[in-house]
Amino acid sequence: MSSEENQFNVQGYNIVTILKRLEAATSRLEDITVFQDEANKQRALQQPNLDNLQENIQSTNTNSQTSSGTGNGTGSATATENQAASTSAGVTSTGSGSTQPQEDSKPKSIVAFEEYIKANVVPLIEESSQIDPIVAESANLFGQAFKDQLSFLQIASQSQKPDYSDPAFVKVMAPLNDKITKINDLKDANRKSEFFNHLNSISESGAIFFWIGVPTPVSYISDTKDSAKFWLDRVLRDFKGKDPIHVQWVNQVSKIFDELKAYVKEYHTTGPSWNPNGTSFAAAVEKHFSSGESAPSSSNTTAPAPVPTPAGSGTSSVPAPPPPPPPPASIFEDSSAGSAANSGSAATGGGMNAVFAQLNQGTSVTSGLKKVEKSEMTHKNPELRKQPPVAPKKPKNLSRSTSSAAASASADAGTGVGAGAGAGAAVKRPPKKELVDGTKWIIQNYTKDDLKAEGLQTIAIETEMHQSVFIGNCSDVTIQIKGKANAVSISETKSIGVVIDSLVSGVELIKSYKYGLQVTGLVPMISIDKSDEGSIYLSQESIDHDVQIFTSSSTALNINVPEANDDYKELAVPEQFVSTIKDGKLVSSINEHAG
Repeated sequence: MSSEENQFNVQGYNIVTILKRLEAATSRLEDITVFQDEANKQRALQQPNLDNLQENIQSTNTNSQTSSGTGNGTGSATATENQAASTSAGVTSTGSGSTQPQEDSKPKSIVAFEEYIKANVVPLIEESSQIDPIVAESANLFGQAFKDQLSFLQIASQSQKPDYSDPAFVKVMAPLNDKITKINDLKDANRKSEFFNHLNSISESGAIFFWIGVPTPVSYISDTKDSAKFWLDRVLRDFKGKDPIHVQWVNQVSKIFDELKAYVKEYHTTGPSWNPNGTSFAAAVEKHFSSGESAPSSSNTTAPAPVPTPAGSGTSSVPAPPPPPPPPASIFEDSSAGSAANSGSAATGGGMNAVFAQLNQGTSVTSGLKKVEKSEMTHKNPELRKQPPVAPKKPKNLSRSTSSAAASASADAGTGVGAGAGAGAAVKRPPKKELVDGTKWIIQNYTKDDLKAEGLQTIAIETEMHQSVFIGNCSDVTIQIKGKANAVSISETKSIGVVIDSLVSGVELIKSYKYGLQVTGLVPMISIDKSDEGSIYLSQESIDHDVQIFTSSSTALNINVPEANDDYKELAVPEQFVSTIKDGKLVSSINEHAG
């Protein structure tokens, strides 16, 4: 920098440099002005040609003359302001005028829900396809259910709030409920899948769609997330450190809950945002699906209250019922029409209205009671207190009708059961063999006749280390537990045999009669309580590992141990003890009978 320029430094700013920059800016502004003048001259030359072209378009398109009037004006303005081709300018202006109102008329809540599906549900489907085809199928059904809910919210934004028993409401909710049913069926059909916890996570997450029927949907979504989190944590536990896609998948499912909670909190705080000035729900449904949206299956339109298809029927024309709505205001209505006016019909018809009607009678509520004279009052007549009390009447079994009681009595007589036992005999319950949540086997109510009906001689199940087995209310059957299970519990059985391979924990047997228990592998502990006439057959492996056998309130128990000749030696568990007092303490010992 020269000495002359240094003379113009003021507070760190050089005046000469500033003037040079101002001169450059002025030169650029002059160039822009010249360019604008040339552009204006070109527009003036092209304007007559544009006017002639629009007159030709207006004369050839006679069918759209009314609608194109405003469009031509818009096109002319567009052509005046831009150096675009005249034909494309006219088409663009007309098209934009017709589509813009539709975009503006879509509610913000619908646009936000569409964005929510793209940002949260679609990534879950993509990640599921990388894990397993079955998981991908379940996630795809999950995504379709969100699209069904989008249709519902579009209808809700155009209609007034309907009654949940309205056939139109059933029609709209049927496809959503059908997707949830398919998700649950897919989970039940793949219990042995390596990704069963993934399927359970999606199945538990299916309850998230019912927020539309809850007055506090934000808290409901949080509760539903807690239910699904149980299975999501299992996914993280099983695949920890193996494949990061499973961690991403779990995070994506959690994000669906969190983002939906934020969406509902903003647009549907107390439930779906209905339109108080809109049409009826049925009219909005017809309008929605007639405008090109995917309508529910035609079977839904014919039956206002569809009946679910029986399992295994192979037909799908009758849809499953819709998800349960929140309790209606008429939950306390009486089932009998005349119960409010007639106390007799109210007593027979039932219902809370009948109860409240009687309570609201005021002083006349006691009009039906029997009046007791003073001569019949024991507290005022000492002589009445000296008489022996009257034996109370035997209460009747209100749960059984006269015909069913008679049939049960005749059945007991045919089987040789006494009258006293026949009167208290329980109704035969259907047999049950089920694996619950993949962790607990339940075998209940099996008899010899049930096995014959199923063409079986024994009940055999395959178990794993994390599974437990419960056997209850069975008689005259043999049950084989294969594999290594966690624990086995046997309760209230008669004349059954149980064969166990190996257990992590042990066997607990309660209130059983004439039972047999055989161990072929390793069982560390056996507990017998309140049971009679039992036999336990131990394996050499269990004996070598010091198996412990606990007994209490049990009689006639024999333990059989193997011998060298593949035979068993029977050892009786002591039942009689002798106790003495020594030094102020109770000392008990086994009382052995010799000879």
